[in-house]
Amino acid sequence: MAPPGTIATLVIALGALGGAVRLLWWRHDWRAGVLATLMLTSGMLLYCAFFPPRLPVGGETLLVATAETPADTRAGAGERLIALPEAPRLADAERVPDLATALRRHPQARRIRIFGRGLPQRDRDTDVGLPVEFVPLPNPRGLVRLDPPADTPAGAGFALAGETAGLAGGTAELLDPAGRQVDSRTIGTDQRFTLGGAARAAGLAAFTLRLRDRSGRPVSDTPVPLRAYADAPIRVLLVGAPSPEVKFLRRWAEDAGIDLASRLDAGGGADLGSDTRVTLDPASLRKADVVIIDDRSLARLGSTGRAALAKAVAGGLGLVVRMTAPADAGTRASWRALGLGVEGGDEALPVALPPLAADAEALAAQRGPALADTANGLNTFDDPAPELGHWAVKTGPDVVDAVADAEGAMLAGWQQVGEGRIALWTLANSFALVLGGQSDRYYQWWSDTVSAVARPGSAFLPAVPALALAGERSTICRIAPGARIIDPDGKTVALAIDPAAGPAGCAAWWPTQAGVHRIIQPGRGRDQEFAVLILPDQALAALKAREIAEATSLWAAAQSAPAARGLPEQQGPRWPWFLGWLLASGALWFAERRWRLAPPA
Repeated sequence: MAPPGTIATLVIALGALGGAVRLLWWRHDWRAGVLATLMLTSGMLLYCAFFPPRLPVGGETLLVATAETPADTRAGAGERLIALPEAPRLADAERVPDLATALRRHPQARRIRIFGRGLPQRDRDTDVGLPVEFVPLPNPRGLVRLDPPADTPAGAGFALAGETAGLAGGTAELLDPAGRQVDSRTIGTDQRFTLGGAARAAGLAAFTLRLRDRSGRPVSDTPVPLRAYADAPIRVLLVGAPSPEVKFLRRWAEDAGIDLASRLDAGGGADLGSDTRVTLDPASLRKADVVIIDDRSLARLGSTGRAALAKAVAGGLGLVVRMTAPADAGTRASWRALGLGVEGGDEALPVALPPLAADAEALAAQRGPALADTANGLNTFDDPAPELGHWAVKTGPDVVDAVADAEGAMLAGWQQVGEGRIALWTLANSFALVLGGQSDRYYQWWSDTVSAVARPGSAFLPAVPALALAGERSTICRIAPGARIIDPDGKTVALAIDPAAGPAGCAAWWPTQAGVHRIIQPGRGRDQEFAVLILPDQALAALKAREIAEATSLWAAAQSAPAARGLPEQQGPRWPWFLGWLLASGALWFAERRWRLAPPA
């Protein structure tokens, strides 16, 4: 049997709806429409008088003031205003150390409304079980997102990206530690920018990101830490035939500090390589970090030699296969035997070269000071780009680009094989870059390719936050027991590794001051050291404001979704609805008597 509420609902709905439809069927003037509306309204009010809507049980609305809350914020009836430590001075606000304390003091609170920039991390760690309302303030003008450069090998290039608010048409500039401009970009309508430079020496350097508005006035200077590391020299075996490419490749290796041994077969048993005879036996391959070999030399190794090379790659060796001619079916089969799956490679296409820098000043900053004997006007920004070609190969999703041209075509790409990596160098005449005055591009391309496949180094590189602020909690990983930190004043803080972190080796750290801190870890025979730059607490004010607002919005949505359905409720009062029904029914009775509407004859 249906419950009484359902039966009453059906009787009221059918009575009101039937009377309205019957009246409109008889008459088609405005008076019939008014009476039909009054009938439906009377039926709805009668239902609400019998079954009034349920309302949340009493309680207060907690108004939570955070940073930048407007000074005129006041609590109304049924509301209580509390102020967190970040909030400004507010009249009649109760000061609390955190949100949890406020909820303990006021258990009668049933709703939360947040004002200002949002809740800091300490107040978002747990659920409050109440619906939360938060409308974030507009983003502050300035830097609202920064992707700092990753740890970079010394001598390699780096890039950083970011986003601004209110600075469209302005300029983003990257300054080196000496204050010289390294790169500059105009901020587009999407408010985003990308800058780049070179890590010239190992160690920690503090670059500066300067933002200017449309008129050129400085808006902010943000320190950007760059950590450049120098591992032990990479051990490279170069195998091939004498050629201009090999000549400049050997020069690059010498300038980059690479431990290079070469075997250059000139025919007739003559070897024009290094003094030490290079062999590709298992013992030599275990000592090497990378082998660079051209396609013809790889074919002459035979199946046995290629199998030994494939086994060494699976054990962690890096291999770069340099194309010198179009690839045929046999060449591609030998690559697949090594674990490198590519197709094509029998057609040469031109290379689209991107500009070396945004302008001549940025190019000069990237190249650094010129040698004393360098002629003026040599290798300038206005020199034409050399013409290059590359063999067009088709790769699968497992091949990752190491070098690409301006149109996205892969010039060098690598694939993971076991614990090692194999790269394919498709440029047929990359030495033309050096002859055309772009040796820095040539060096960068080879550095990117060799670094992508080389065995992992042994340098002490703990995982630290890219942008760590004074007074904020940070996490350091990849450390061992006994690690400690020395702050700028020389005070030592021991790091307690969290057992729950497992092999990651992580510890929490609260730096109290800005400056360079040193992480010291015991090593074999001597301590290992790693420098970390801690930024002032207000260095990223606009960025942190946006992060807090976004995190608070997500947290508030998570609180409101389930909690609003779980609030205690009770049935609302009946008399307002009954009074409304009396008024609507009286108006309906009066209109019917006055107009005396009847069915048409």
